[in-house]
Amino acid sequence: MANKPKKFDLLVIGGGPAGEAAAMNASKAGKKVGIISDKVNVGGNCTYLGTIPSKTIRHSVKQVVQFHANPLLRNLGKLKKLTFQQALKQADRVIAEQGKTRNDAYERNYIPIFQGTAHFIDAHLIQVESGKSKTTLNAENFILATGSRPYRPDDVDFSHPLVFDSDTILELKDSPKKVTIFGAGVIGCEYASIFAGMKMKVELINPAETLLSFLDTEITDALSYHLQNVGVRCRHQEQFSKLEYHDDHIVIYLESGKKIKSDILLWANGRTGNTDKLNLEAIALKADSRGTLKVDKRYQTTVDNVYAAGDVIGWPSLASAAHDQGRAACNAIINPEEFHYVNDVATGIYTIPEISTVGYTE
Repeated sequence: MANKPKKFDLLVIGGGPAGEAAAMNASKAGKKVGIISDKVNVGGNCTYLGTIPSKTIRHSVKQVVQFHANPLLRNLGKLKKLTFQQALKQADRVIAEQGKTRNDAYERNYIPIFQGTAHFIDAHLIQVESGKSKTTLNAENFILATGSRPYRPDDVDFSHPLVFDSDTILELKDSPKKVTIFGAGVIGCEYASIFAGMKMKVELINPAETLLSFLDTEITDALSYHLQNVGVRCRHQEQFSKLEYHDDHIVIYLESGKKIKSDILLWANGRTGNTDKLNLEAIALKADSRGTLKVDKRYQTTVDNVYAAGDVIGWPSLASAAHDQGRAACNAIINPEEFHYVNDVATGIYTIPEISTVGYTE
C-alpha cells in the first residue's frame, strides 16, 4: 500500500523572494509549510541569475569608475582595467553567501525544502520530480511564486555562443570590445551601464520612444545624458528584423534598414512567467501568452486555494516588491485582518548613476 502524501497547511512553489517571504510568514504563524525549489539551493533566479549577481557586478564597476574619476586616487597608481570575468568572481562569492544564508533560515524555521519540478495533480495534490524520484504532497493552500525568465523569441538563435540573455550573460567567457543590447528596459539599461563602465562600446537598441518611459521625462533625459557620456549609443524607436551569425561577431538588422555589427548580442526585451511546467490544466488555471498569472486584490487566482505573488504575476517585477507580495499573499490565507495589498512600490534601478522613485509621477 502506497504511503499517504505528506500534508501541509501551505505549500509554496518557488524559492525566490516572494516564496521565501510567504513561507517564513506562515512558519512564524505556526502553520505547517513546505517550499518547493527547482534549484538545488533556495533563492530563486534573484539570487543566482538576476538581482544579486547583476547588482554585485554593477557595484564592482561603479567602484572602478569612481576610482578613475577621483584625481587624488588616480595619482596613486594606475588601476588595471576591470574585466567582466573579474567582476563575476566577486559575484560568485556573494551568491554563495546569499545561498547559505537562505538555506540556514529555512533550517532555523523548520521549513522542509523539496527540490525538484512541481506539477499539479489536482487542487490539493502536487507531484515533485527530481531525476527519477517522485514525491506527492498534499496542501490546503498553495502560493505560486515561480518567478520569470527572459523572453526568447523563436527567430533568435540563443544557442549561438555570441547571443545572450540576462541569465546566460553570466556565462560570458571573454570581455568583448563592443556589445549590442536589444531592449532598453530596466535590465537593458543596467547592463548598458555595466558594460560602458568597463570601457566597452555599447549600442542600446530601444523599440520604445524613450528610455524607461514609466519614469518622469526629467529622469529619463538625465539617464540618456549619463549613458551617452560614457559611450552608450541609444537608438530609439527601432524594431528588430533579423540576425546574421558569424564565428567572431553578430550583425543585427533593424526594420529601419540599419545594420549593427558587434562582438556579442544581449537580448533584454521582455520576460516570461515560469508556469509552463506546473500542469495548470489539472486545476483549470490558465496563464496568459507571456506565462503570467492574473490575480485579484488578494493575490488569489481563479482557483480558490491557489494564490500567486512575485514576478509570475507581472508588475512590478522587483525583488523588494516580491517580498511584500509574498507576505501579503500568505496573510490573505492565514491572517486576513493583517492583509495589505502591495500598491505603493519603491523603484530601485541600478544604472550608473542609480535611479530611485516612489509614489506618483507628474
